[in-house]
Amino acid sequence: MKTKMKIAVVTTLMLLSGSLSAASVSEGISREEKTEQKAARTLQNSIDALENIMKDPENYIPPSLFIQSEGIVILPGAFKLAVGVAGGQGARGIALIRKDDGTWSNPFFVSLGEGSFGLQVGAQKSDIFLFFKDREDLLELDETELTLGGDIGVAAGPASRGASAVTDLEFDSEIYTYAHSNGLFAGVNFKGGVLTYNRRVNDSLYGLVDVSSDEILYEVESPYNDQVIELIDAINYYGQ
Repeated sequence: MKTKMKIAVVTTLMLLSGSLSAASVSEGISREEKTEQKAARTLQNSIDALENIMKDPENYIPPSLFIQSEGIVILPGAFKLAVGVAGGQGARGIALIRKDDGTWSNPFFVSLGEGSFGLQVGAQKSDIFLFFKDREDLLELDETELTLGGDIGVAAGPASRGASAVTDLEFDSEIYTYAHSNGLFAGVNFKGGVLTYNRRVNDSLYGLVDVSSDEILYEVESPYNDQVIELIDAINYYGQ
């Protein structure tokens, strides 16, 4: 009993002195550790989302789009979509850039605010995919936000269907978009969403302060970890 009282007294004193937060006492984990866990979970969910959409034998993203794209954004479990509902709730995801040598960069984390959809699908949450024609549209995200359909053109992406896969695809829009959830697939014309750079999550994953997209792309060792390797391997596989 005395030992328990002593621990309680020490904990109270640490809280009063500011050396131990209430959250860390009650949950046993720091905010930084939570952010690291979110980063790892978002990476894994992005890998799973990509595999799920490409497993659909009748509707999937054309392989040639992976080859031609200079930037890819994946927002796993992004939006609550329903027929007749025009808005989305926002999402956290990852972005990758095709580097000068043709390989894919380390991912950096992005957030997408609410927007409207040209096509609704009846699902609770959907994985959203954005394929960029020009990587420059993503390279400046750490300095400025990007409004889809405002700063840059957005269109529903064409789908491959069974044996009639699209092999001669050309970019007619600056971004092609897709949504997939619970077996439902749709090209989504998504406009008005604001794409931003998630600095806190990027700093946490890469262990840096105010890390820029250029640092992540060109200065941090690439691929950064096993999850990044798995993600890039999946993108390269589905682009064959």
